[in-house]
Amino acid sequence: MSESSRSSLIGSALILAGTAIGAGMLALPLVSASTGLIPVIILFLVTAFFAVISALYAFEANVAIKPGCNLYTMASRTLGRMGKVLSAIAPLGLFYALMSAYFSGGGSLLAQFVQVAIPEASSQLCVILFALIAGVFVYYSTRAVDLVNRVFFSMMVVAFILVLISLAPSVRYESMVHTENVEYLSLMAALPVVFTSFGYHGGIPSIIIYQKKQLEHIPRIFLVATLIPLTVYTLWLIAVMGVLPEAALWEISKSSGATARLIAALSSDDDIHTILYLFSDLALLTSVLGVSLGLFDYLANLLQRADTRIHRFQTALVTFIPPVIFAIMFPDGFVAALGYAAIALAILAILLPTSMVYVLRKKTEYKNSFRAPGGKIMMSVCFLFGCIVILSQLISRL
Repeated sequence: MSESSRSSLIGSALILAGTAIGAGMLALPLVSASTGLIPVIILFLVTAFFAVISALYAFEANVAIKPGCNLYTMASRTLGRMGKVLSAIAPLGLFYALMSAYFSGGGSLLAQFVQVAIPEASSQLCVILFALIAGVFVYYSTRAVDLVNRVFFSMMVVAFILVLISLAPSVRYESMVHTENVEYLSLMAALPVVFTSFGYHGGIPSIIIYQKKQLEHIPRIFLVATLIPLTVYTLWLIAVMGVLPEAALWEISKSSGATARLIAALSSDDDIHTILYLFSDLALLTSVLGVSLGLFDYLANLLQRADTRIHRFQTALVTFIPPVIFAIMFPDGFVAALGYAAIALAILAILLPTSMVYVLRKKTEYKNSFRAPGGKIMMSVCFLFGCIVILSQLISRL
């Protein structure tokens, strides 16, 4: 493998991993406040497994139909009218919900820096500024997103290591131990946010297009893109839950501006405070780059916009304006947006890919260069997991 090929593979894995690591990471300690560390880590492992399997199903269906085609094209050729409807609605619901959450969280965190230099800057202005930072690179090209994402991702990793080193002396084992019996409803309420935190699947068609000359390495990209968030989330929860007692986390999770309060509670001095805000903004920025790239490519295909500057600008407006409006109107709605994004993600990432692969494999003439592991039993279990995610979100809201 050439150096440039290896570089693009690493870049692709980082785009997907950066897509996953975002606002969900900041919400994980909040939704895990009443479950304890070990049950949530088990939930991480289960979710990570199905994230990889479902990504492989999506890849199998994609290359069988047309490498790089969008979900609507895939569903319309395999699942009929119902597939068309779900494949048209689910990506829009997922992308817009995620971007709304990221702009809401990113804007509020960015305000902590901007308002130091410009005290009169409003939180709404910071939301717009945060969206513009991501929008410029997405508008320019996928290659631009790849390159800048590597820089931001590297900075985020350095900031994350500094956060762990800073918090390590304050970590106490007794703070991680859940003092009461774990309620299954608490785990059920945490599942949608945990699942969304591994949700890079909307960007898979973009990565397939980007890697069209070396598709055989795509499964490895999915594995790396899943292991990175799994490792980061586990270390992050150990640090947060080891520093803040369960009662403190529970109180923060029920308050307005929970992310800012969480960072404030973890900050024992100004240096840690600055590093935590920097890390949080970088995590949100890498995530929104991947999500907005997936939505941008989806809308360009849906609206039949060519790859010209004027058409890319039109697509960028449709991509960024709706979630910016939502983030301005509902500045504290990021946790709720992540939960509802899980419903769309379960449809997009699990229910539709498994159904499409099931239909394709029933065809006697079906031949494909790639076949995801597992037969009907694995597909059924994966499909069931997607249904559980949707039910968990609906029941937790009730």
